[in-house]
Amino acid sequence: MIPVEQAFQLLDENVTPLPLTNVPLASSVGSVLASEILSDVNSPPHDKSMMDGFAVRSDDVNNGRKNLSIIETIIAGDWPQHPIESGQASRIMTGAPLPNNADAVVMVEQTETEATDTGQRVQLLIDSISPEKNILRQGVNFKTGQTVLPQGHIVRATDIGLMAEVGAASISTREKPTVAVLPTGNELVSHQMKPLRGQIRNSNGPMLVALAQQFGLGVTDLGSSVDDPDQLANLIKAGLTHDILLLSGGVSAGTMDLVPGILKDLGVVEIFHKVAIKPGKPIWFGVNNSEGRKRYVFGLPGNPVSSLVGFHLFVRRAIEKMLGSQIGQIPSEHGVLHTAHETRGNRPTFWPGKRVVDEQTIRKFEPLVWRGSSDLFALAEAEGLIRFQENTTAHPAGEKVEFFPFA
Repeated sequence: MIPVEQAFQLLDENVTPLPLTNVPLASSVGSVLASEILSDVNSPPHDKSMMDGFAVRSDDVNNGRKNLSIIETIIAGDWPQHPIESGQASRIMTGAPLPNNADAVVMVEQTETEATDTGQRVQLLIDSISPEKNILRQGVNFKTGQTVLPQGHIVRATDIGLMAEVGAASISTREKPTVAVLPTGNELVSHQMKPLRGQIRNSNGPMLVALAQQFGLGVTDLGSSVDDPDQLANLIKAGLTHDILLLSGGVSAGTMDLVPGILKDLGVVEIFHKVAIKPGKPIWFGVNNSEGRKRYVFGLPGNPVSSLVGFHLFVRRAIEKMLGSQIGQIPSEHGVLHTAHETRGNRPTFWPGKRVVDEQTIRKFEPLVWRGSSDLFALAEAEGLIRFQENTTAHPAGEKVEFFPFA
């Protein structure tokens, strides 16, 4: 049994990023940028109006000139034909380029227009205006050549518009790993069936499939296997055609815990087995180098919360490394306990918990009522896992803790 930090280190040493590929902008959400996104334009591309109104010289307004001749109308997509001279104004629409010499825009609601023998004029209904009012200068958002999204950034839907603005028709990213999920155990039946005596529904399979899908990965559900060496071997062989194989059950030390031996026979090299954590101690991790591409195998404990903890601490870390994420470690938050809590044992405990909102600036986390590694009910309210250090039992309110969010 090894410390959790050593397990992290071994995982980091053995997992490598997947090959680079290009993904069209429209399908890039969830991808990790393999290189920074640079802008090929200024934003905005020109000095522009932020309002419908009239482009003016602020000195005219502030010196009492309120009746100005209108020399042109500028709409978005056009370009001004005349500079603004003293006593003049240009009608301008939102987003349209600002004419030369203008340094402010008066909102249309603050004006009245009239036709005269010499053309249209505008009467300003304000006494003064600040320079730069209602205008946005060229490049104030970002400039040509500027990094708008860094390497390692995970593309969100809100980033698509930005990347379109800077001409990123496609992005460089890492290939997304494929995942296979295989729960094991004689006691398992489909979640669509009513369990008989001695049976339980397969909850780990659907949960692990969903967890992998949260990363936008392609997932193959291999069903489940009874504790039969031949059936297990055949299904594991199928799983080893994927980048990641997630097994649950069969990795402890019981008579029917067959998985480690079968993995060894199939050429999967064990990197670690059993980590000093609670729950999740029996976790198994190994690597297979068949056909010139690394395949990673995680043997997660059969109890569902143990399996969940193993996924969030280890599988998630591997996925991020394969995708080229710059996170570099399991993302966590630091704060204090909201209420006192007790734990037992000589291993770090990862306890289901949630954030507490109060008026203080200090983050607070609340442990939930949880009855052990088979209790999925507590997770319905959980937002993540609170880490309690080993060899301590009493944890008073206000104690500093680390919180590992699920998302």
